[in-house]
Amino acid sequence: MRVFEDRYVQMLKDIEDKPFFVISMISSGDEVGVTATPYRVGTLVEFDSIDRQGDFQIIKPKGRHRVYLESFDRDRKPYLLAKCNAYEDEDSGPVAPPGRNTGSASLPDAGTGQAADRLPELEANILKMANVLGPEESRAVRDVMEAVRTDMDRENFSLFLCGCLHLPPIYLQRLLESRSLPYRMENALNLLSQSE
Repeated sequence: MRVFEDRYVQMLKDIEDKPFFVISMISSGDEVGVTATPYRVGTLVEFDSIDRQGDFQIIKPKGRHRVYLESFDRDRKPYLLAKCNAYEDEDSGPVAPPGRNTGSASLPDAGTGQAADRLPELEANILKMANVLGPEESRAVRDVMEAVRTDMDRENFSLFLCGCLHLPPIYLQRLLESRSLPYRMENALNLLSQSE
């Protein structure tokens, strides 16, 4: 991210001891000014360092987890403050960690009625799309996904995969807001098939 607006430069100074902040899409209002209201579900991000390039401060935020923005404070700082709480998937029962997936979707269990695990299917679709980039780029995408898969839990890995999709922002927001991994995967795959 290139940070240059005075209010966000001030924010970076204010959080230099704890480099966390929330990114959320704008629900209504203008991007610049006090009238913007973000969606209630955003992402808590962290960054390691600030790279100064001329008038810009460059940061590379890494998403940590979703948050729900409970209330807003527009008065204390030149940037928007919000009280946030964790926003996690509802428990859908025990599942294998993403690093242990075999790469193929499991079938529904007729005895339990649980839906098929479609997380590997979404990953395979994204890797298939990456193949058109060429061998070097495709290999780089595979390497990144492998590293991310072993570093994240299933919920965050599914959100990472959804973020890789080339979809209109409102669809990505809806996937971010979904609190069920199977429902999120079903919607992501449906949106992906419609965009082809």
